[in-house]
Amino acid sequence: MKQIDFSQLALLNGRTEQSPASIPPTLAALRLTTRRETTHHLRDGEVVLYLRPGSSVWQVRYKLLDRRWHCVTTRQRQLEWAKRVACEIYDRARFREDEGLPQRTKRFDVIARECIKALEREIEQGIRRETNRDYIRATNNYLIPYFGKFMLANITIDRVRHYEQWRNEKMGRVPISSTLANHASAFSRILDFAIEQGWLSDRVAIPRLNRKGRKGSARPGFSREELVKLMEFLPQWSRAGERKNHTEMRLLLRDYVEALLGTGCRSGRESMAMQWRHLEWHVDSKTNLRYLRIWVSGKTGGRWLIAKHWAIAVFERLAVRQGMGESLDQAIAAKSEAWVFATSAGVRPNSLHTSFELLLADADMRVDPISGRNRSLYSLRHSYATMSLMDGQMDMHTLAKQMGTSIGMLEQHYSKMTATMAADRLA
Repeated sequence: MKQIDFSQLALLNGRTEQSPASIPPTLAALRLTTRRETTHHLRDGEVVLYLRPGSSVWQVRYKLLDRRWHCVTTRQRQLEWAKRVACEIYDRARFREDEGLPQRTKRFDVIARECIKALEREIEQGIRRETNRDYIRATNNYLIPYFGKFMLANITIDRVRHYEQWRNEKMGRVPISSTLANHASAFSRILDFAIEQGWLSDRVAIPRLNRKGRKGSARPGFSREELVKLMEFLPQWSRAGERKNHTEMRLLLRDYVEALLGTGCRSGRESMAMQWRHLEWHVDSKTNLRYLRIWVSGKTGGRWLIAKHWAIAVFERLAVRQGMGESLDQAIAAKSEAWVFATSAGVRPNSLHTSFELLLADADMRVDPISGRNRSLYSLRHSYATMSLMDGQMDMHTLAKQMGTSIGMLEQHYSKMTATMAADRLA
C-alpha cells in the first residue's frame, strides 16, 4: 500500500506550519496571484476595488478633497462590471463635491424623527418648551405623514404646493396665519437640522412652506363692566360647592381667575407650573415701593412678570389655605417647590378649563355678545392686554415683555385700539 504523505496533505489544505521557502513554487505563485486579484487600483489609486473576506460582491473605496476614504458597495460580482460601476460612483461623488452637495442623504422621516429627539432634549432643558411641542405635533401629524417617504433633497416646489393642498383637506379648512407659521417653522427646523448633520447642503434650494393664510380673529374677551360683574360674582360662587371637594375647586378657580387677570400670565402650563419658590419681593430703590415679582416659563422662554398690587391678596389666600404660613412673606421666604395653584392638600389639578366653563355658565357670561363666540380662560389674558392698553398703564413694549409675546403680535391684535388710546390727543 502506498504511504500517504500527511505533511504534503496538510500543506495543500493550508494547515502547514512550514516556512514559505518550503512551499512548492507553483502553489506559492497561485496564492500570491489570488491575493492580488482581490484588490484593484483605479484612477491613479484614488479608487480601490476590493473583496471582503467571505464575500463575492465587489466594494469600492475612494478619496475626495477631504482626503478621507468613502466606502460603497458596487453590488456587482463580475470584475469588469464592478470596475465600471466603481468609476461611475467615484465620478458622481466628485460631481456632488464640486456642486457642494452632501455625499450622504436620508429620507425625510428619518431626519424628522432625529430632529424630534433634538427638540425633546431642548424641552427637557427648559428651552422653548411650548414652541418645541408645537413643532413636534406639526411634524408628527402632518409633515412626516406626507413627506416621510421622500428623500429630503428631492422635495420640489410642486411637491410642497401639493402638500399644502393635502394639509388643508385634512384639516377641513384653510389654516390661519399662526398655524401656517408654526408648520413652516417646524419644516425649516428639520432642514436646518439636516444641514447641521451633513445630510443636506446649504447650497441645495429646498422650497419652504407658505406662511400666508387667513387672518385669525381676535379671541373674545370681557368688557370692563363684565369684569366688574365677574369679580363680584366670584366670592359667593366659590363658597357654594355642594361638597367639600367642589368648594375646594371653586376656591382655587377664583384665585386662578384673579391671578390671571392680575398678571397677564398664560393659562395652562405657564401658570400651572408656578411654584412658591418662583415668587419674590422686588423693592424699587428710588421709590422704596415693594412689588410682587413672579418667574414664569412660557412659549418664549423664562421671564419675570409683575403682579398688580390688588392681586397680592390672591396669593395671600393661596398661601394661608395651603398652610404655607400665616402670610405671603412666610410663603415666599420658605422657597418651597410646592405648586402655587393647588388645593389645600397640595394637589394640582390637570386643568381648570371645565370649572371655568361652569363658572361662566352660572354667571351667564359664557358667550361673547359681540362675536357670538364662547369665552375661555384665554379670554382673561386678552382682557388683561386690552385693559392695560386702554387705561394707558403701559406701552406696547412694556406689555410685550410682561406677557411674553412680541410687539408685532400685539400690534396685529390691538392696533385698532391705537386711535382710541390717543383720543384725548386726537380730539
